Amino acid sequence: MKKYYTSYEEVDKELEILKLEREINIRKIGNNAEDIVALFSPNTLLKQGLSSIGSSVKQSKGIKTLVLTTVFKFLFNKFFKK
Repeated sequence: MKKYYTSYEEVDKELEILKLEREINIRKIGNNAEDIVALFSPNTLLKQGLSSIGSSVKQSKGIKTLVLTTVFKFLFNKFFKK
């Protein structure tokens, strides 16, 4: 659909709107990239891995659970609660 303008002011207004929309989209892309980088940071990956291991330990039974729970608590306190 072609758009017809009757004055230079209309053209300038449309260009300003397009410029602002472009800036908004660029910022959204930047924010999404930051979220992706944070998601794959070593800290996040380590926490997710420990969480996964922790849930599997909870499902195991006996002395194995006791030993693994103690080890994971020690590692968690050592690395994350400084």
